[in-house]
Amino acid sequence: MMSAQLQQQQQKQQQDQQQQQQQKQQQQQQLHQSLPSRTGSGPVSANASTAPGATGSQTPSNTQQPASFGQLRNRAAESQSPYVRLHAKTPVAWQLLNADTLKRAQAENKPIFMHIGFLADHHCRLTTQDSFSNNAVAAFLNSSFIPVIIDREERPDLDTIYQNYSEAVNATGGWPLNLFLTPDLYPIFGGTYWPGPGTEHSLAAARGGAGGVGGGAATLEASSINGGGEESYNDFLAIAKKIHKFWVEQEDRCRREAFEMLHKLQDFAQEGTFSGTPAEPVPVVAPVAAADVEAGADLDLDQLDEALDRIFNMFDPVDCGFGTPKFPNPARLSFLLRLAQFPREVRDVVGDKEVENAASMARSTLRRIRDGGLRDHVGAGFMRFSVTSDWSMPHFEKIVGENALLLGVYLDAWLGRVESSAAEARLSLEDEFADVVIDLADYLTSPLIQSSGGGFVTSEAADSFYRKGDRHMREGAYYLWTRREFDDVVGPAGSAEVAAAYWNVLEDGNIPRDQDPHDEFINQNVLCSVWGRDIQALSKQFGIPVNDVKNMIATARERLRARREQERPRPARDEKVVVGVNGMVISALARTAAVVSGLDKTKSQRYLDAARQAATFIKENLWVQDGTQTRKVLKRFWFNQPSDTRAFADDYAFLVEGLLDLYEATLEVKWLVWAKELQDVQSELFYDTPAVGSTPSLRHSYTGGFYSTEEATLSHTILRLKSGMDKSQPSTNAVSASNLFRLSTLLDEKPFIRQAIETINAFEAEILQYPWLFVSLLAGVVTLRLGVRETRVKVEQTASLRQYWKTPKAGASALLLGADA
Repeated sequence: MMSAQLQQQQQKQQQDQQQQQQQKQQQQQQLHQSLPSRTGSGPVSANASTAPGATGSQTPSNTQQPASFGQLRNRAAESQSPYVRLHAKTPVAWQLLNADTLKRAQAENKPIFMHIGFLADHHCRLTTQDSFSNNAVAAFLNSSFIPVIIDREERPDLDTIYQNYSEAVNATGGWPLNLFLTPDLYPIFGGTYWPGPGTEHSLAAARGGAGGVGGGAATLEASSINGGGEESYNDFLAIAKKIHKFWVEQEDRCRREAFEMLHKLQDFAQEGTFSGTPAEPVPVVAPVAAADVEAGADLDLDQLDEALDRIFNMFDPVDCGFGTPKFPNPARLSFLLRLAQFPREVRDVVGDKEVENAASMARSTLRRIRDGGLRDHVGAGFMRFSVTSDWSMPHFEKIVGENALLLGVYLDAWLGRVESSAAEARLSLEDEFADVVIDLADYLTSPLIQSSGGGFVTSEAADSFYRKGDRHMREGAYYLWTRREFDDVVGPAGSAEVAAAYWNVLEDGNIPRDQDPHDEFINQNVLCSVWGRDIQALSKQFGIPVNDVKNMIATARERLRARREQERPRPARDEKVVVGVNGMVISALARTAAVVSGLDKTKSQRYLDAARQAATFIKENLWVQDGTQTRKVLKRFWFNQPSDTRAFADDYAFLVEGLLDLYEATLEVKWLVWAKELQDVQSELFYDTPAVGSTPSLRHSYTGGFYSTEEATLSHTILRLKSGMDKSQPSTNAVSASNLFRLSTLLDEKPFIRQAIETINAFEAEILQYPWLFVSLLAGVVTLRLGVRETRVKVEQTASLRQYWKTPKAGASALLLGADA
């Protein structure tokens, strides 16, 4: 940018920083005024003698007899979550998070122990097995705390808040997330995996080995709550006892530090609340273009260039991807691919070479993911992430929503490769990445993932029994092979040698020693296709024709699959049908069905039918009347019945996106109509409508954009956040802005354009400072500046429709039908 523009941007950032500081001070005052007293009787003045830190005679004692709530008993069976229900047989007296639980904690003046986890995760299962099933741990939790258990997929709002806390305190997050909170939910201490007492993991931690995951126990030793002692806290029970001791002996200090920590959490909650505070509604003139935007004038195409520069520097040139551990990061890969599909104006800013390099980075990473240990080479689907830089050692859980997002990225990589080749090139199932697209779509539409009712389940677990009749589960047991078993299954020596070379199956196993500190993977192999698609090199090494090599690998895969399905128990599924997850799958399958309609009509129809069935299931079972209101609302998930938990903003956003893609694949107007209804409800429940003159509060900043949760809350300590930053999935606000742009064009409704622009502008300060963290919103900036890509066709124009379907994803697009096309 020119120097004058830089000066203007610096001045704007300085103004934003001043606004941020003023707003933070206002919100801290609000928090201080709402700070509960020691007895939990209600708000207290910041100057009152009962404020945190007050001591001696000024602090009221709990002399009054607390209300009797009866003996704690395990209520996990009352939950609607499969993960929580699994804990019904543990000796911990689990409570559900509700008003009664908070009242009890306050009346008994006991800290809350909160466990947040999910069914598919290995360390969550390990914690349940080694700690929550341990009678000594359970007895101490039951007597000293109020134990509360949360399924992160049921309450993603709580998970996000306390993950922010863990990252602030421990510089790491993850699951399980174990937290000690005041009776009012102020965070005292937390961490991720802590070994159970007396287990190999805790003994290893005592010896200075890898005992746990995250910063929990290590942080405890270094933190203020350790009091500078020399003791070591290497297991769950020791940590719980230390927290209890701190609470009993220094409750006031404990409350004060917890209150101060909430201020730090509040910093995370500022995302999307600064830009133009409080903002005027954006006047809109259609079509959307730079000249039409009167707010957020500093957001421009230059931010794409800045984001790409940072991403280039973050890229791993050896193993591809970003950082270690390696996550697929579909949003970032999608952004890198989209740059080549944006209008010419983007290339003019970013540069042709840079755009091609970005696409090359994405494709190289997708190849490593395709060939590496994250892929289930015998079945289908991808695991969540790799703990090694070279993608060889996975965490074995499969998350359905993330597989759906990867399907969309691989689809765009396939379409982009064909589009960038010769003009006469046609789409083929032999193209690079086409096989991954088909495998993923087949996996998502299999009975394993799509329930009999039509909805898609949430995940497959990392752990399972190695053989039927085993008593102990093992991590990755369903996917690992010894060389001896591999050879026995594959058969003839020649075929086994070729297949073993192809998947890097070694006599002593291929799992790095440093990734197996407890000797759990001795002689085990994770299948990794080290040859990729280079079958010719493998053919040359063994002196076997290429087609014979292909046949050997295909035969080996079928034999391994048959042995696995016959002798190994399948990992457990989390059978919740979550709305947001289903929206992601509907979107990916609808787009895939449209693309392959001219290549394989049978598969195309199956994918499309599966998407329709899921959408119908949600509409019939989770789109319900809102009490006495005339409107309908979504429930978060289905598990034998609709959940009591209402849907969050991400559920609406991803479902609307899925329905818009389903409409464009089927041309069935009912999906567009329902998408509009859902968008109206999402805006009513979650939108932060700009309002000049309104005083910002903890629940409303009046700056545009969507909060993740509704305004009502169980406790003021459950912060209301806006999601603008991409993480394992694109941000809710980025998806919502795209939906609004598309709906505005499809339905010719200008208020949707205004909301889309306000949503993007709400994150202006953050995008200007950290554009590489908001790449999905940057796609919205392109649409904001250059407009929605409109394609007008007639229904009978099959060739035009297929050309639209085969166009890779870029900014917001809309398929318009009409006689004048």
